[in-house]
Amino acid sequence: MPNRPTRKKYRRIRLQCFLALFLWFLIQAHPADGTRCRNPYERVRDNYCYFVADEEPLHTSFHNFCYQDKRTSRVCLDSEEEMRVLAHHLANLGYPNGTQFWSAGHRWPGDNRFYWNYFGRARPLNYSNWAMDEPTPEMGRNCLILTLREGELIMSSESCYTRAVDICEQTLNGTDSRPVIH
Repeated sequence: MPNRPTRKKYRRIRLQCFLALFLWFLIQAHPADGTRCRNPYERVRDNYCYFVADEEPLHTSFHNFCYQDKRTSRVCLDSEEEMRVLAHHLANLGYPNGTQFWSAGHRWPGDNRFYWNYFGRARPLNYSNWAMDEPTPEMGRNCLILTLREGELIMSSESCYTRAVDICEQTLNGTDSRPVIH
C-alpha cells in the first residue's frame, strides 16, 4: 500500500488535471472576448460574422436563404466601417465589380423610407451609401440591393425580383441589442 504522501501527491495531480480540463472547457465554451462565429459563418475582422451563399444568385428577395436555411438575418450595415469591411471581404472572395447582393433593407409598408428588416421588425438605417439619385420613389423598387463597385458597396433600391447573392450575418454574441422600431 502506498504511503500517505504518495496518495496526497496523486490526489493533488488528479485535482490539477481536473481543474485544467475544466478551465479549458470554460475557455472553449466562452472565449476570452466572449464572441465567436458559429459554423459556417466566417469571422471578418474582429466584429463581424458573415456567410455568403455561394449558390446561384437568388431570383427573388422572397427566397431568403439566410432566414430559410440559416435562421439568421440578411446583412444590416450600420456603419461606414462595416460597409468597407464587407466590401473588402467580398472582393477578396473573388466577386467581380457589378455583383449584386441582397441585404435586409426594405421600404416599409405605408412609409416611403427604407429600414433594415430584422426578422420582420424595422430598424433605422444608421448609415447609407446610396448611389446617385437613390433611393428612388419609384413603385416596385422596394428592396435594398448592395452592388460591389471598385472596392465599395453601393446601395440602390431595386425590384425584389432582381437576381442577387444572399449575405447572411450573425451577431457575435448570438443576440442583437440594436434598437428596433415596431
